[in-house]
Amino acid sequence: MTSTVTVFVKLYATLTKYAGVIIMEEPMQVDVPEGSTLSDLYTRLRIPDDEVKTAFVNSAMQPPEYELRDGDHVGIFPPVGGGAC
Repeated sequence: MTSTVTVFVKLYATLTKYAGVIIMEEPMQVDVPEGSTLSDLYTRLRIPDDEVKTAFVNSAMQPPEYELRDGDHVGIFPPVGGGAC
């Protein structure tokens, strides 16, 4: 039997559509196989790599190859456009 870790994920802005909501009030609990990375989490949530700009784990920015640990809190942000000309 494969061991799993539980992470708590909050999606922001346009990524909330992958959670099936417009605004996420609370993080969703996601179980992933032990040894999974942030990139694996994106795949599990069906988020295309090009729609992820930044991810924070426990309030620290992490690369896609970061290995998730049980209880991690993950915030995933899309690229942001716009601003003053």
